[in-house]
Amino acid sequence: MDESKIKKQAKQILDKFADALAKVEKESKEDFYVDREEFEREEGSGKECEEDFKKRFLENAPEHDDDFVIAERGKWK
Repeated sequence: MDESKIKKQAKQILDKFADALAKVEKESKEDFYVDREEFEREEGSGKECEEDFKKRFLENAPEHDDDFVIAERGKWK
């Protein structure tokens, strides 16, 4: 297939999708909520982890300081 034909088809598909998406009703932020009987979950006793987990975790981090990972939000991926 010719590159220009592929671009034309892709544009048609995107335009058609954009038109269909424009017709979808948006949820109002005021109407969005979760109704729960209990506000907070009950904490369990927890599980024991591997002894060297913390060490391996910190070694994997690009930057760390003693017991903490130093990272910017969304930067460490």
